[in-house]
Amino acid sequence: MIRTLLLTIALLALGSVHAQCISCAIDATCFATPAYPTLCPLQPPDATAGEAYASDITFWLPANFTDPGTGMNVNFLQMTITSVTGVPFGMELTSNEPLGIYYPQVNQYGCARLCGTPIGSGTYTIAINIIAQVEASGFTLNVSQTFGVTLVVQAGSGGNASFTFTPSSGCGSADVQFTALLDGAPAPTSYAWDLGNGNTSNSATPSASFDTPGDHVVALTTTIGGFVLNDVVLGGVSDNWCGDVEEPSLFGACTGDPDLYYVLTDGNGNSTTSGTGDNSTSMTWNDVGHLLANPPYSIAFFDEDPVSQDDDLGTFNIPTGSNGVVPFALGNGTFGSLTISVVPQLVFTDTDTVRVFPVPQLSTSYDTAAALLCATDTIPLTYVWYNNGDTVPNVNGPCVPTDSTGLWWGVATNAFGCTANSDTIVVCPSVTIEASGQVLLVQGDFESYAWSLNGVPLPGSDAPFVVAATGGQYSVTVTTATGCTLTTDYMLVITALNEEVDAEMIIAFPNPNTGRFNLVLPSDMHQASINVFDASGKVCWSGQQRNTPSQAIQLPDAAAGRYLVVVRAGERVRTLSVVVQ
Repeated sequence: MIRTLLLTIALLALGSVHAQCISCAIDATCFATPAYPTLCPLQPPDATAGEAYASDITFWLPANFTDPGTGMNVNFLQMTITSVTGVPFGMELTSNEPLGIYYPQVNQYGCARLCGTPIGSGTYTIAINIIAQVEASGFTLNVSQTFGVTLVVQAGSGGNASFTFTPSSGCGSADVQFTALLDGAPAPTSYAWDLGNGNTSNSATPSASFDTPGDHVVALTTTIGGFVLNDVVLGGVSDNWCGDVEEPSLFGACTGDPDLYYVLTDGNGNSTTSGTGDNSTSMTWNDVGHLLANPPYSIAFFDEDPVSQDDDLGTFNIPTGSNGVVPFALGNGTFGSLTISVVPQLVFTDTDTVRVFPVPQLSTSYDTAAALLCATDTIPLTYVWYNNGDTVPNVNGPCVPTDSTGLWWGVATNAFGCTANSDTIVVCPSVTIEASGQVLLVQGDFESYAWSLNGVPLPGSDAPFVVAATGGQYSVTVTTATGCTLTTDYMLVITALNEEVDAEMIIAFPNPNTGRFNLVLPSDMHQASINVFDASGKVCWSGQQRNTPSQAIQLPDAAAGRYLVVVRAGERVRTLSVVVQ
């Protein structure tokens, strides 16, 4: 009958809980023949968890139509949306009338938008509470009713919707930060984590360490609760009910007692009215079961009077988030208590996996005779070898020839992308004393030098060269930046011919070099000018000999190639070719 008719009306009443969605668009082609309240489309399309969603719903509310159940002509006067519950978390229902009141006699079209990003998959029943005012056979009826709209939210792809975590994997171990994504605020939300490492947590953002290789399954159960009004106890009321037609005051005393009821109003102005008591100054309503989904709430108490105006006995503003027994005393004689509990409304459970991969163990052996550094591991690995921090090109096998001096090590990578470094070995250079007349020198770039003659240290002889005053057994001990200590000997025999040759020669060391070298002049050359020319004849360096036979020369940003050193002292000119690598 008329109540059956209201089911269709309710489906049209997709009212707003919030006002944050973009305005909906009306489909002017929405109507029905014969005239009857119609929803277009009949059911919103499916949503997908984790994806933005928007769907417009147009409804047509004819001003009058024939009720197919009774055959009566019905005038549709007004529809008021009182509340909407059960909307998936992360979504909203917004109508084009902010107050949720529609007048079909004025405008027969309306619309609503369902929008947002649902955070959990499933089938949701959206409860729509309305009051429909209709006129039939001269009677005007206001009927309260609750109906449902079903929205299916499909599971999203590409991971779970309950939580994120970073990093998702590690080598050998992983320190992971988790973040819960579902939050039903202002509804109470709780989290129960099984972190997969023997630990649990109730935090929204826990962290966890995983120290053993393998797959660690992490589970999160998110419970979104609701504050539910269970019981209303009215222990006593003010005497404002006394003195009207229903409970007259005779000779200073009230006759009868009030007929008590309450009106519960949410933050959007929607209200719910309780059943009415009978002739009592106290009243208890048990098992109310009202979800306080749209705070703040107030509860007002009244005395119902059939003839005169209902008597206002006071209003209590319920503190948002109240839980347990909430007493109230309004100061006018009205007092009592509310019982509110947190009841789970939605429960989401998701799992994911943190993967900890094994780290390879890279051990090596070194064959000094073959100058070969090799990994001893038997499992398949990919290798990169380094010499003094530079990658050794074209060598990715388990062995590398140590064909130059310095620090050598390897990095191995397994199939999971995990790496391990080998121990570092030091390949020391060789050291040789070269003689040019009475000048003994060591080619190479060493950290320190210590010369001796016939086993006796030569004071102040800490340079790469020494000018021998006499013949004998010369020794030099050198050190490198990598910790090598090397010693070599040279037997020098001085003859008159050697002294003549020595008097005419200049020496550069090291040669070849990187643009930095030492120049040793003949001992009888004094106040000499020194110039260094590149291959084009340009002067790259110019200086004057100091009061020492040795001169340090640095060629800044020197390009590789051959350079000419010209030393001039008076009429004497000596030249030398040096190579910069």
